[in-house]
Amino acid sequence: MRETEPDFSDDLRLLKDAAIEAGSRALAYFERGQVPSWEKYPGHPVTEADLAVNNMLQERLMSARPDYGWLSEETAVTRRTQLKDTVWCIDPIDGTRAFMSGEPYWAIGVSLIQNGQAVCGVVHAPALGETYVAETGKGAWLNGQRIFTSNRDEEDGCRMIASESMLTHPAWKVPWPRLELARPKPNATLLRMCWVAAGGWDATLALWRKSDWDLAAGSIIVSEAGGIASTHLGEPFIFNRSEPAQRSLIAAGKQLHPLLVERVKGVRLPDPNWTVRPYEKTNVTEPKPMADMPDSKQLLHLVIGGELKNVSGVEFEDLSKIDFIGAFPNYKAAYDAWKSAAQSTVDNAEMRYFILHAHKLLDPETGSHHHV
Repeated sequence: MRETEPDFSDDLRLLKDAAIEAGSRALAYFERGQVPSWEKYPGHPVTEADLAVNNMLQERLMSARPDYGWLSEETAVTRRTQLKDTVWCIDPIDGTRAFMSGEPYWAIGVSLIQNGQAVCGVVHAPALGETYVAETGKGAWLNGQRIFTSNRDEEDGCRMIASESMLTHPAWKVPWPRLELARPKPNATLLRMCWVAAGGWDATLALWRKSDWDLAAGSIIVSEAGGIASTHLGEPFIFNRSEPAQRSLIAAGKQLHPLLVERVKGVRLPDPNWTVRPYEKTNVTEPKPMADMPDSKQLLHLVIGGELKNVSGVEFEDLSKIDFIGAFPNYKAAYDAWKSAAQSTVDNAEMRYFILHAHKLLDPETGSHHHV
């Protein structure tokens, strides 16, 4: 006998209704084609549909719950949001590139975060006819049917959604075993996570920074389907921190997940929250010594980037192709420039940007070392 959906909370019902309404609006743009678009910053497109859906969801959800905070890809992070313990987390259209190119692999992602954890979420893919919902303790569901992650317990033969160039990179000390890869790989992270939750794929892996709105709805759906979604180090996600982002993603069933963590945990990736904004409300973060430097003192910070020889190291492939972003007088200014540059490397794990804090200058003419 088919299992029926449980009695979901008012918040989840509100989310689901809003996501379906937003999906109808987005689908109208999608079917029309040639939606006006532009770049928010290099490598990150946004369309008129993204903003229309964002505004519709904000009006619908915030009018119903005015005491909740708001965290969205298309809305600037504010002090009001960061100081809230209960926050709507929204990706108006996850998979904007697919949306723009006429491919159906995009979705509306909406979730509710309480005290850093996603407690319910909806991923609605109207062009695919798929609606995923989940709430803590009530399971994960696709179009009204209960779903579960796969029970695969070995890497060999794993059905994986990940970048093929990343998996075949020669830097891996132990080559990956035989994998069945998704071709083409869907652009929408939330869809990848939902496909893992539904058991059609065994795992998805991204060894680069992901924003909270890329992950929150998918994380509760994977968890309630019996799987685990975490960073590549196996760290649980903590959402709505000062910088609403995570260092990476692994989502898989409970038996496969630790095997994948063991394989990739040597890859060094920064926690986006090793430095925080002044109004950060939690101490759950890595040390932040440089962030405390007074802005009044002019200290040289260089922001540079390039393709690495090894994803787990810091040696550049070709020094002649180093991308010099700029020189900045304090860490905060350098961090803003780094963030903009780093976000352009979403689908290239080897391309990395860094902040170089120059604490000593050498004058070749005199041989003097100047400490700054």
